[in-house]
Amino acid sequence: MAVQLNIEQLRNFAPQSPILAFSPIDTGSPMQDWCAHLGRNSLRRRELEEFAILGDVVVRIADELEPEPLDRVKIMSLEYAMRVLGDECDAREFVRCVKAIASPDAGQFEFGQIAAYYYGEIRRRGTAEVLKEMGLLGMEMTAVTSTIADREISVEESRSVELKLTVADQRRVREAAKNRRPLPPRTPNFDDEMAAVLHRIGRQKVSTIINDDFAAFYLKDDDKSIEDMDRDFLTFENLEQYDENGIVGLTMNGGQRSVVVFDFDCEIDSSCLPLAARKIASELGRLFVGHSLGGAAVREARDLIATAEAEGNEWAAFHTGQVRMAKAGTRKEEHSARPFSDQEFENWLGVKLDELYGRRVTRSVRRIRSYSQGRTFEYMVGQEVNPDHEEMQYVASVCRIIWNRQYEDFHLRSLRHQAYQELYVALRETVDTADVADLKKQAYAAFKEHQKLSLKEFTALNTVAKSQEVRLRDRLSPLTRKWLRMIANASAGRLRFLKFSLYNDVEAKAMKRQEKQCLWDAVRSREADLKVEARTLGERVQQNAVERRHVRVVHAA
Repeated sequence: MAVQLNIEQLRNFAPQSPILAFSPIDTGSPMQDWCAHLGRNSLRRRELEEFAILGDVVVRIADELEPEPLDRVKIMSLEYAMRVLGDECDAREFVRCVKAIASPDAGQFEFGQIAAYYYGEIRRRGTAEVLKEMGLLGMEMTAVTSTIADREISVEESRSVELKLTVADQRRVREAAKNRRPLPPRTPNFDDEMAAVLHRIGRQKVSTIINDDFAAFYLKDDDKSIEDMDRDFLTFENLEQYDENGIVGLTMNGGQRSVVVFDFDCEIDSSCLPLAARKIASELGRLFVGHSLGGAAVREARDLIATAEAEGNEWAAFHTGQVRMAKAGTRKEEHSARPFSDQEFENWLGVKLDELYGRRVTRSVRRIRSYSQGRTFEYMVGQEVNPDHEEMQYVASVCRIIWNRQYEDFHLRSLRHQAYQELYVALRETVDTADVADLKKQAYAAFKEHQKLSLKEFTALNTVAKSQEVRLRDRLSPLTRKWLRMIANASAGRLRFLKFSLYNDVEAKAMKRQEKQCLWDAVRSREADLKVEARTLGERVQQNAVERRHVRVVHAA
């Protein structure tokens, strides 16, 4: 972490933080400390016994035979997908697409969330459409995260042909060899020092062989069974992990690995702050992104900083005996809406903390002074102090951690760019898929022509556009639902009239694109149903006609 959090301050002001569960108090008695810590955190007893602390993270030991996060998700198994989708090919494609959409280091929770979301989409919209959308999104995400070697389809190698120089090139090479500069002069001091070093280390030999009694005891195979050999080999491979703070109770062998299950840095949020200071943390996101999303908050914050600086200058002029300065009044319109810089954030945080913890008390302090002859005397003076200084320091450290962590989020970091934020806000505010298509064209132009967006930002906006289209697809007006009911119950003649109305009716023209697309899909589905009904009816009529042609003759008795 860039800013370290004081554990004692966290214990005083946020005693329910999960970080404290993995930070036992050290009083010099390990067993007593551990038992007391388990008693205070009885609900986390199993985690404390199975996990180990390694720096700023908590890890657990996993065997190599442990299933991957994808295999531990029940709804991601092929059997479950076949039971839901009803087809083996669709089930395999579904699992493959979820793998492509998820990040390379995705965990069990991420796989479960993605699979659950697309299972719901398949139930609402159908298998073919959702699998197509998943395939396209997976191709885009794979293109961003894969390396150049992974994107290579085939590689052909051929022997390079040695090129012969022409007569003119040979002449130029000879001229360059004649006119080349001489070598730099020798450096006697450096050469002598290098020779002395090489003389000291160049001819060293191992005088004795170091015997490893530990390895000789465990790895010898005389009079040992297979089980004993395996046990001794695993014992020999046990490694003790260390860090800068000393030994950590973490033991594993060559067939095991450590998995991060808890990160202290990610657990620091506004819940670690006192109730009165959580309002400060709620403003950090708007100050970080600025522009249209946080422009108003940024202007107010800059106006607050300017007012505080003007008051400070006024007090400084008053104490130095200069002419008293007039209080500078700043307007919010004078400040831009660009995001906060780190220096501006520090200035704003100082002003907000002074407002929140502005209480001052006067304490009596006993001081001792001495005369020139060496005699001393005591006297009492009143000193103004801030009783909440420690809490103010704690709030400042938590706010700095939250502010610096925002730089690690790609989406938040990209929102600081005005072009990305304007397109993102416009995409989220659209109610028509036609507007979404226009914004996708604008994003492509900003990426390809104007160079205002990077490839990652353009890909992220394209993903946002696809998700917005999915959101708008189910938003239908009452008029559209009325048309859907008419189409569902229409005959062949009525359906032709409705198709003509979709082109010429004023209300139909005013519909949004996703509504028109939904109506046309319903028309095609109804046409297919009518054709099936007509074909079935024709087959029945033909069968009845064939039955009438056959006359049954009965002989008289």
